[in-house]
Amino acid sequence: MATMKAGIYKGMLEAAIEEIERPEIGPGEILVKTVRSSICGSDINGAGVEPGKQFGHETAGWVAEVGKDVKDFKEGERVWVHPSRCVSSIIYTCQAGGFSEYIKVLNATEGQGAWHLPDNISWDEASLIEPFGVGTRGKNRPGAKPGDNVVVYGAGSIGLFCLSALVAQGIKPVVVDIVLSDYKRALLEKMGVIVAPLPEEGDKFEFLTDLWGTVPKRGYGNAINVDIVVDCAGAPNMVEEFFKLGKPDARLSIVGINMKPQDIITYQVMSSEGHILGSNGYDDEDIREVMDNLSSGRTLVNEIITHHFPFSELDAALKKAADKTEAIKVIVDME
Repeated sequence: MATMKAGIYKGMLEAAIEEIERPEIGPGEILVKTVRSSICGSDINGAGVEPGKQFGHETAGWVAEVGKDVKDFKEGERVWVHPSRCVSSIIYTCQAGGFSEYIKVLNATEGQGAWHLPDNISWDEASLIEPFGVGTRGKNRPGAKPGDNVVVYGAGSIGLFCLSALVAQGIKPVVVDIVLSDYKRALLEKMGVIVAPLPEEGDKFEFLTDLWGTVPKRGYGNAINVDIVVDCAGAPNMVEEFFKLGKPDARLSIVGINMKPQDIITYQVMSSEGHILGSNGYDDEDIREVMDNLSSGRTLVNEIITHHFPFSELDAALKKAADKTEAIKVIVDME
């Protein structure tokens, strides 16, 4: 019986590496040798992860074995593993096994369980495709386009990926956050992002008014000239702030998770003709856009990576990823 080393989730911020049976593949499956895997917020807080199970879903590697009916992949090819399609059900996405030596990929056709990686996408970049897809969909759902005035709440990893996608599209967004480290502020400015004042530094509404001006409301008065707001932070008063920010027909894209109720005054929806949209995961066109942005070098996503850990130090990597004062994106080197 062939075995492999596997990262096993033990509980909040606890992981162990254990020797388990190496998966056997069926006729329409491939076995992928993992090379890089990055740590997601769900790995940190345990969302969608079961103690005692393999975990990790932001991963890439090369094809180690090919089932007899697989036509699209050959041994040795570099692939990104689609975490919700490589498993038997989307509920197992976070337990795909990105922190294990090998992943069995179901649905082994191009664009399904696995996607070929262009040669000029590095392994580090490949491990970021999944969260980059989430951030990219956040700006695609409201239809962001060059010329739009876009505000992004949150400069965590998903916020940074959303900002990266906007900048790659030729949009210079404004980011609103509660606290920014010196490193993160410098990174945002290097990316070409405008940083709104922190709460102790000034009023963001005045800042945006000075930056973009105002336009008439549909009834009376003026609104700040903001086309799109993307909430990547799960901001507590997001709906209220959106109606202060957005001009008529403005769009709010909600990517961040906030489980607490927020009031919606339907008069504000009616009078502004504003749109509130959810943004969940990513579609194929989002992933294709991510790969194009990475291949063309239109982003600085490599600089979102703050730490590398060897696979043998998975537990330490998990703990470091939870330290938001120092870490943004933590990568586990699986080889």
